[in-house]
Amino acid sequence: MPGAIGIALGRALTQGRGALVPFLTSGFPDPDESDRLALAACEEGADALELGVPFSDPLADGPVIQETTRRALAAGATLAGAIEQARRIRARHATPLLLMTYVNPVVRHGAERFAHEAAEAGVNGVILVDLPPEEDPPVWRAMDAAGLDTITLVAPTTDPGRLPAIAARARGFLYVVARLGVTGAGDTDPGLEQLLARCREHTPLPRCVGFGVHAGTDLARLRGLAEGIIVGSGLLSAVLAESDSSSRERAARAFLRGMRARLRELAP
Repeated sequence: MPGAIGIALGRALTQGRGALVPFLTSGFPDPDESDRLALAACEEGADALELGVPFSDPLADGPVIQETTRRALAAGATLAGAIEQARRIRARHATPLLLMTYVNPVVRHGAERFAHEAAEAGVNGVILVDLPPEEDPPVWRAMDAAGLDTITLVAPTTDPGRLPAIAARARGFLYVVARLGVTGAGDTDPGLEQLLARCREHTPLPRCVGFGVHAGTDLARLRGLAEGIIVGSGLLSAVLAESDSSSRERAARAFLRGMRARLRELAP
């Protein structure tokens, strides 16, 4: 039985389009404006919203998200703050919410405590970027016990022999990394289509492509292979280019409207 994330992404398919999952850094540029940007994303038709928990030692984040993380940390962002932000968003919108984080903050907070607090705040799913499904079973069990979807990642370098285990651990959707390296602009991997096809062999879950998806990405290339896209650095680059709160919100809304208008390019 799919949860809120799976239902939302399935609804997009019935509408003849792909799903849009924006990524925003929680607490950037400050807590109040971060809330306004998140609410704007929900209002502009996000099928699910991914909130990145600022972390001082990110492994997968490119320069744009690193910069937003730096500013968020300077403004006092924390894991607890990201959970409270989710609570505030949930009070206003039904959009499914994801927390993207690294395992270190979760373990320090306490995995069971984190999972319980996140679920109680209205979070629907968690992306633990640096925790393979074979490692630290108590953390994964804590997420399951709280009813949180666990979104796992598949990359171009993933050993085909590990793909079944990664797909079996996934709930909500499977996060397919479009290229090698960190988040941000860049060409998708030439083997992306084959990777997406292999994913379908192991799970019926929606496949959402992230890492390097931006306004110029050829989405038609992914038609019938990906059910959704995750956009982070492109969205945050548009926000960073502006110098005041009103302009940043307008830039975010304009970017998201542009991406949403292209989602039919993914329809099979």
